[in-house]
Amino acid sequence: MKFWARMFAAAFATAALLGAAQLGVVYGISALRLDRSFAGSENDWNIQLTWIAWFALLAVVGGASFAANQARILTDRVGFAVRFVTSLGAGLGGLITMLPLTVYPAVNTKLAAPIHPALTMALTVCGAVVAGAVLAAFIAGNPPMTTSVAFFALGAWVLAAVSVAQTVPLAGRLYLSPARLGVLDIEALQPIPRASFTLPVLAVVLGIAIALAARLGGRGRIQVALSGATGPLLIAVAYLISGPGVIRGVPDQAAPYLGAMIAVVAGLIPTAIIAFLPIGPSRQRQVNLSA
Repeated sequence: MKFWARMFAAAFATAALLGAAQLGVVYGISALRLDRSFAGSENDWNIQLTWIAWFALLAVVGGASFAANQARILTDRVGFAVRFVTSLGAGLGGLITMLPLTVYPAVNTKLAAPIHPALTMALTVCGAVVAGAVLAAFIAGNPPMTTSVAFFALGAWVLAAVSVAQTVPLAGRLYLSPARLGVLDIEALQPIPRASFTLPVLAVVLGIAIALAARLGGRGRIQVALSGATGPLLIAVAYLISGPGVIRGVPDQAAPYLGAMIAVVAGLIPTAIIAFLPIGPSRQRQVNLSA
């Protein structure tokens, strides 16, 4: 019982910390500002919902993965029971932290569309936490897939940092123009192509690198094949939860929405090929010895 309580607490605390830390960064630099008017730019609301959903997904999966790694250190294996307990703990930790930190500022959100902002935010966070817990039950304890999540999270944060660095608040505003999740939003690139192709390109590059390392490291073929889709999948789920935009005629949210769906397939195809390619006899002997 002590072991299970320790795993639950580790997942709970890590997810809570990750959720609060991510929100603290974006709130601190005013990259996300919920307590404002979105009248005339309702798609900006969807863009911010996408980030919130991804933060919740990442917090839950990250919390469960950390706890599962601790279980592997203690017991040298991670079974379904460990994944279930850690995903449950991470889900509760992410929910308790992120729900008040997002719903409370959304109470003062003003939208021209007939949408209840606080309720929409609550549903977004709850949906993302549930989806994150389900994904964590499969991802936690599987190194190629957790590696994919970690590197895609790093890549998304780097893209966001570069995009935010290119923007400055307009006159009279106290917040930045929202950067889109998984998009290199710089003026040197055309808006729609950069939104549609940034994530697929990142999925192919990172997917190949992670799959090659995992394959040569002797990881299972199924884990290697799925690693290319795991990282992009979290971003795609965040876009599915937040939606393609209130104003459908404006592609600022719909274009990266489509790009995120393409990225899952774009990451899966090369990693599946790598997973089922034969490796050399000498390397196979090394893998067998290490196993």
